Amino acid sequence: MAGQVVDRVEDGMDVRWTRVRWVALGLFATVLLTVSLTAGVSIDRVGVTLWILTGLSLWSIGRGWSTWLRLLRDWGIFQGLLLLYDYGYGLAGRYRTGGALPSEGDPNVLGIPLHVTWPIKADEFLFGGVLPNQWLQEQLGAGVPWWAWIVTLTYCSHFFAAPVLAVVLWVRSRDRFHVWVRMMFAMAGAGITTYFLYPMAPPWLASDQGYIEGTAIVRQTGEGWTQLGFHLASQVLQDGQNRSNPVAAMPSLHMATAVLVAGFLMVGARRWVKALWILYPVLMAFTLVYTGEHYVIDVIMGTLLAVVILQVWLWLRRRRLAREALGEAEAVVAGAEDEALRAPDLVR
Repeated sequence: MAGQVVDRVEDGMDVRWTRVRWVALGLFATVLLTVSLTAGVSIDRVGVTLWILTGLSLWSIGRGWSTWLRLLRDWGIFQGLLLLYDYGYGLAGRYRTGGALPSEGDPNVLGIPLHVTWPIKADEFLFGGVLPNQWLQEQLGAGVPWWAWIVTLTYCSHFFAAPVLAVVLWVRSRDRFHVWVRMMFAMAGAGITTYFLYPMAPPWLASDQGYIEGTAIVRQTGEGWTQLGFHLASQVLQDGQNRSNPVAAMPSLHMATAVLVAGFLMVGARRWVKALWILYPVLMAFTLVYTGEHYVIDVIMGTLLAVVILQVWLWLRRRRLAREALGEAEAVVAGAEDEALRAPDLVR
């Protein structure tokens, strides 16, 4: 009887904490949406991290201090290392140009010159003398098209897709969360290394500096916010772009992240779900080229980077599953042998 009373009390406490948790998460979602619409969408690492930690802390209500401490440990390490990536990303964009944007041949902090004309020649070689960025903007016309908001949302999804996936994985499976973290580190490490060793200007910058003849390539990533009426969000994006490394173009980590997210979620999914996820990197590729953010060669290299990381993960995953299957088979055989050894004793 006493045990039944204790069980009822514990069940009542669980229900109470569940209600408190959902109310808190509802208020959090309301505040997040309100701030995003009125003060702009935060795309900086610290801002995104604070929102994530707040949301997951509310999700941890009633689950015990151990859950919250795991949250701080897992996300502290993850975001701390990503902040180091941001520092390296900024350092790779420092040039001795007195504050002006670097141009062809200007050396970075390692003394390696900036490449501007090579990617132009590479894309023209791939497309028979046509520069895809220029061609798309010419064919789709001047001004802001009605679908500009799709392009802007696709571009900005880069800042949220990987963190949101990490949140979902942490809530549902910490093992998969740690796998995702390692994949992100591999991608970020490869990107930073290339930004230092092969600095390269994007199409919009090359066009601004006169390296591309003909129709100017316009940077068009923020027009969709204005089209949707979110003028402040457009300004926040532009400010973030102005403070970022303007020559971190090769490879495109926007593209690499999109392929990595889609590829990770496609594993084990149904065919129609896989088809839907393929649309994300395809739309990202179009967005990056159309808006003048990246050349096609950047997109190709970003895709290859993500594919290599995915293939290494799948190879390691297959090896782990094979070892587990072998271990289970050996355990079954050992159990059968034990039964066989005990059988004579049972007969006697």
